[in-house]
Amino acid sequence: MGSKRQNGHRRIASRGAVDAVLKTGEVTRTPFFRMHYRAGEGPPVVAFLAGRRVGGAVQRNRARRVLREAYRTSGMDLPGVEILVFVASGKAVRAPHLDVKDALIAALCRASDRASSRGNGKAASAA
Repeated sequence: MGSKRQNGHRRIASRGAVDAVLKTGEVTRTPFFRMHYRAGEGPPVVAFLAGRRVGGAVQRNRARRVLREAYRTSGMDLPGVEILVFVASGKAVRAPHLDVKDALIAALCRASDRASSRGNGKAASAA
């Protein structure tokens, strides 16, 4: 899968990969975003999306910037997650950075726990 490195994380370069994760990946919801992800070999490639429901172009860009910054400053290492797709909600535009960052860290912890428990379950059933 092709990816570009930007601001400390690898971006998803293929729209098909994003669509596949949105349709078949697992999801974690917060008031500020939905996080879709697929378990696999880390470190993950990341996409940040904001639809027209968020608002005009300025609001969508701000929502993506807020999520990117929260992800960048989280410092989380997710070895069991292959792809992360963040879909911003309208609340992300005006939310304080620390609130978004706390929600993002909690969502990443849930995803990491789920991915590692599924990985352990697969290994245990194969043994």
